[in-house]
Amino acid sequence: MKRIAIAVAVGFGLTLAAAPADAQLVNFPVTAVPVGAPATFFAVNYGRGLNDNSGKQNAFGAFVGRTGLGERVSVVGGVGMVNYDPDAKYTFGGNVAVAVLDAEATTQVSVQGGIGYMSPATDVSVMNFPIGVAIRTTVASDSGNLGLWAMPRLNISRNKVLSFSDTQTDLGVSGGVAFTTSGGFGIHAALDVLAADNSAMVGSVGIHYVVN
Repeated sequence: MKRIAIAVAVGFGLTLAAAPADAQLVNFPVTAVPVGAPATFFAVNYGRGLNDNSGKQNAFGAFVGRTGLGERVSVVGGVGMVNYDPDAKYTFGGNVAVAVLDAEATTQVSVQGGIGYMSPATDVSVMNFPIGVAIRTTVASDSGNLGLWAMPRLNISRNKVLSFSDTQTDLGVSGGVAFTTSGGFGIHAALDVLAADNSAMVGSVGIHYVVN
């Protein structure tokens, strides 16, 4: 019976690790962190798995970040809640991005890494370590800025059950769109596909506010 319980827990953990993350939060897309001029941003997201391998759970997250640290570095951190049955679970994470091009460039290229954590059950933990290259372009208008981005990545996940652990390395890609008004308020959406043994697809929509 103990072996069966461990096997079930391991399977649950592997399913969770297949789900990408926003600010590396489980059940959210891995989002390209904005880079460029100094600004602080806040966001609230709704995320959901879109296929059977992602679990199709609903999730809600809140994030805060800062761009323009040392001119080229951006950071973001967040906390989320995933509506697993019967109890919701919390997930935590953060990202760091380093801009490759000048902060004033219309198209930005950045190198990004992150870490995320979740404990879906007692003695079970799931960690994500995505590393990618993000490409983001911005189209400015009088009413605001429209941003489009894409990010291929290497996704490293580590699952631990009791004293047993497993590490997987997979490929993933995410992309999205965001519109920010001249007043700083905006909306955004993202889609993520992880090409693991059981490929997962996750989407999210949300609102944000930017303070320059």
